[in-house]
This record gives sequence, structure tokens and C-alpha cells, in this order.
Amino acid sequence: MRHFPLTIMLFCIGTSAYAQDIRWKLETFKSGDYVSIDQSQNGLIHHVFRGKVGPSFVLESFSGPAPQGTPVFTTYLDRDGNHVRWVRKDGFEVAYTPHDCSRTQGRCQYTSIDTEGKREVRLRITKPTRKGFAFDEYDADGKRLSGGRFALDGRGTAGNGTITGNRGTNRYRLIRQVYQ
Repeated sequence: MRHFPLTIMLFCIGTSAYAQDIRWKLETFKSGDYVSIDQSQNGLIHHVFRGKVGPSFVLESFSGPAPQGTPVFTTYLDRDGNHVRWVRKDGFEVAYTPHDCSRTQGRCQYTSIDTEGKREVRLRITKPTRKGFAFDEYDADGKRLSGGRFALDGRGTAGNGTITGNRGTNRYRLIRQVYQ
């Protein structure tokens, strides 16, 4: 019985490493803050924070050597960093209801609807890891579509990681963070 407090303490230490917050803390960003990520399949991309529009936080994403020019897409996120809308520069759009579950721990189901009327129901299972989170995503029939894991910084920004799916493995490497 005298080992009980030590056992409880070790249990709490062992589980707290995985009980971290996987939110993207966008309320801590200032307009112009950005991260640059090298993607093994798509090259360098820069995600630039632009502030809020209504209830959504807005990121503009630029490809190429610097975060300038015309964004290749714009992402609208909820207060936890889940995608609620994604708009490509040619106007193609995907809306997520209630959101894409990317920063929601546990089992989360969502529906995506694009501008061409394509509707997909997905299940995402996300769990915290020591340095960030890992996930698996499934279609409505239960077929696994993709999975991955990402490291997070103190603000919840995803940096180094991988996603494996039907297009192979895409590796992500954090190149730069610019926070004001």
C-alpha cells in the first residue's frame, strides 16, 4: 500500500504526455505570421495567417520560394484549427460539415461537399502523440483512405510529418516559422 502514491504519480506522468492539446491556437497569431513547409510531393508552401472573417480564422497559402503573389488556396478554420472551408484560386471550393475533424481528438465524422456537388462522408480518428498527433481516415464504407502523424509546436502549428494514402507518402518538413 505504501507504493500507491508513487504508482498514481507514475501513471499521471505516463498519461499526461499523451493528453496534450492538439488545437491550432490561431488566436495567438497576428496577421502576417506564417510557416513554410517543404512537401515531398508538392514542393515548398507558405501558410500565411490573415486574421478572422466572421467566426473563421483565415490562412492564405502560397507556393514557390516566398509567401507572396496570388495564393494557390485559402483555408477557413474554426477556433480549434479544423477546416470549415477550402477555396482554390480558380474558385473550386470544398465545405466541411461540421468541420474536417483534423484537430478533433477521437472519432469524428464529417461531410465534405464541393462546388461540383460531390458529397463524401468520412470518419477520422485522431489521437495525441508525445510530440503532436496521429490520425487515420476512412470512407463511408469503412475503407481506410489515409493516415499520418505530425509534430506540433507550442502554438499547435503542424511541422514535420507524413501522410500516406492512395497517392503514396507525402513527407512534410518545417522550413521556417515567422511569428511576430
